[in-house]
Amino acid sequence: MLECKTAFTEEERHAILHQRYSIFVDEFKFFAPRDDGKEIEYDHYDEYSLLLGVWNEDILVGSCRLVLPNDTVGLPTLNVMRIDSEKLVHNERTAEISRITVAATYRTFKKTIEVLQIMQHKINQIASEHNILQLIGAVEPSFLRLLNYASLPYRPIGPIQYLIGAERLPVLLNLKEQQ
Repeated sequence: MLECKTAFTEEERHAILHQRYSIFVDEFKFFAPRDDGKEIEYDHYDEYSLLLGVWNEDILVGSCRLVLPNDTVGLPTLNVMRIDSEKLVHNERTAEISRITVAATYRTFKKTIEVLQIMQHKINQIASEHNILQLIGAVEPSFLRLLNYASLPYRPIGPIQYLIGAERLPVLLNLKEQQ
């Protein structure tokens, strides 16, 4: 049975950062290998994030990070992408979902949908606890279709743009509309 939980231990955090490295550096080549040889993918936004892992017993099958609202580094998508300001409520507490991974062994359509739905359920719980009312991210158009098929109604809030090795759309999920 799959379970999504926040990574609290160093072992859980390392497993997620290593999975990100395996997928984003080794598999998809979105990022260059680290100079120090460590096989973890990490950036300054992780200091302001909760790392979430989807586990099948003791095997990590998916992960993401939830960048919490902060005034120090902001949110990645808002910092680097063009946003249609009429589609984003600027005075609502906003968090960002990024660095979404699904292990290669779970990348069938049905299993990926299940991982994304379980992940979103946990994100919604955390958002409620932190009074977060909207979630943003940057995804490839095909991934947006997958999210929508999984009944996760993210919608574009800006034009398609090139970011981290692919064309992506800034997207939004208004959590007040989900209630």
